[in-house]
Amino acid sequence: MTVSAAGRRTPRGTLSRRVLLDSALEIVDIGGVNALSMRALGARLGVDPTAIYRHFQNKNELLDALADLMVRGEEPLPATGDPAADLRDNLRQLRRQLLRYPTLAPSVLRQPPGTGSWWDRMEHAFGTLRAIGRTEAEAAVTWQTLLFFVVGHALVEARHLAENIATDRVGAPMPTVNPPRSRYPALAAAAPHLHADLTDQFEAGLDRILG
Repeated sequence: MTVSAAGRRTPRGTLSRRVLLDSALEIVDIGGVNALSMRALGARLGVDPTAIYRHFQNKNELLDALADLMVRGEEPLPATGDPAADLRDNLRQLRRQLLRYPTLAPSVLRQPPGTGSWWDRMEHAFGTLRAIGRTEAEAAVTWQTLLFFVVGHALVEARHLAENIATDRVGAPMPTVNPPRSRYPALAAAAPHLHADLTDQFEAGLDRILG
């Protein structure tokens, strides 16, 4: 069927949660979360908005499902037999997922870490932490520290990326820190060691937390 700029006609009987989520991701990717509505989603798919309510009760439920999809990702959780490497790859996956959808990334905070797909990532993380010798209590503290680091780091990156996309400056680096040494001597001395590359910064942070 022909797809117009306004949307595409969805064949009868083919509307599903996954079709709706994929189309909702397209809307958010182009116009941000504020552009997403049941009416906009219906127009994109060429269906009456009432058909969407058979799958999602409202926009909030749709956004929760999008956040869950983003946390889950398309890649299987790593299982190489090296728990330390698998833990790092789990966290890298989560970061990649948040950066894959920079305008949607803040919606990850809609779901507390302990619901939906978070459980799968957490179970994997706790299993690997226990396998590398952390006690249950140590694993809990380490996981919470890692979670706040990864999500916080990725959300800063996602906002920077979303702003660059909006202003057609994709690939532009983060602003450098260059304070006057006379007023901020300690900061000025450390500034050359701040990572300009955000991936390098992320990896350095993992090294500090995990040792």
